[in-house]
Amino acid sequence: MKTGAADQVVINIGSKINKMRIGNHLSLQQLAERAGVSGAAIHKIEHGQMTPSITVLMKIADALGKRVTYFLGEERRDDFYFVRGVEMAPRDERRRIEYSGGSVELERLAFRLERGQIHSGIYRCKSGVKSGSRPHSHPGEELVFQLEGMVEYTIRGEVFVLRPGDCLHFRSELPHTWRLLGDQDSAALVVLTPPPYDAAELSEARRDIY
Repeated sequence: MKTGAADQVVINIGSKINKMRIGNHLSLQQLAERAGVSGAAIHKIEHGQMTPSITVLMKIADALGKRVTYFLGEERRDDFYFVRGVEMAPRDERRRIEYSGGSVELERLAFRLERGQIHSGIYRCKSGVKSGSRPHSHPGEELVFQLEGMVEYTIRGEVFVLRPGDCLHFRSELPHTWRLLGDQDSAALVVLTPPPYDAAELSEARRDIY
């Protein structure tokens, strides 16, 4: 059977992890404990039987002292990787990502702290953008500090209009929706705790823009 490009990437990742692990004189269990990933998962990854998520790969890379791009076959200065203890996000070096067809841009502020308990960024939205017709919810708390434009939040049926300088803090498990008001674009500082599921994966899954 012919091996596709994606399959070859998976095989290469597993091979590199295996070589790095053996080169560092680590057993499967020792690497598993360092990375916080099961030994069975690492075994499958090393043998090309499982494709690691970006979060799992970052944990393994960090445990081996490498960046994720080492295992993907390329090195980039702006690679996303976890940091321990302190996360610094210099103004001129912050990565921005866009989604929803480019109508939403996220400037990442707090994403990379290993086992961090918050996720924050500046969300910039084009006029007319909204979260959707159905309310959504997620565990924890959410804080929104409006910087530019106006946005309307509906939380558990109650409406809140945020103008520049307004701040909204709520339990995010409460059903909520939001939509921009007027014809002006919006910018808001958003803080979530705990981080949404696989925030790191989310950041890598979108197209980076600089």
